Amino acid sequence: MVLPLFLFSCGTQKTLTPTELKMMTTRQIEAGYSLAFSSVISLLQSEGFLVTNTDRESGIINANKQVDNKNAAVQRFFLGSSTDATTAQVAVFIQPVNEGLSEVKLTIYEGSISTTNGQWGIQNKSTKNSMVQEAEVYNTWFNNLRAEVERRKALLQ
Repeated sequence: MVLPLFLFSCGTQKTLTPTELKMMTTRQIEAGYSLAFSSVISLLQSEGFLVTNTDRESGIINANKQVDNKNAAVQRFFLGSSTDATTAQVAVFIQPVNEGLSEVKLTIYEGSISTTNGQWGIQNKSTKNSMVQEAEVYNTWFNNLRAEVERRKALLQ
């Protein structure tokens, strides 16, 4: 269950409407609120995310992930710049619909931390971040969430 968050297409993306974004980032899950909430946390942790904030009362979960580039110093030496790390941030909002159904809204941001060698040995750091707008990424994540919900349901029986 690996979330393919990094290295998306670099081509031009169509700007999605708010309705298209909502359809892509929101699903109803056949699970009560408590099970949906704990399943989201479990899935994020199993995918290597650090859960940085949870609020069970409001249904908010925030998590992030950073993958460092171990060759950054070598790239900077030879090329003058490097991508030091790729990053991903996830915000999840969960709401109960009824006793056995919850709505999950997921927003994924991908980014990078880069360094460029400047004059007189000064290094310039920059951070880029943008919302992932590829439906397949969200579909994969929600499929993984459904599998995690089913796994946790089986544990409770």
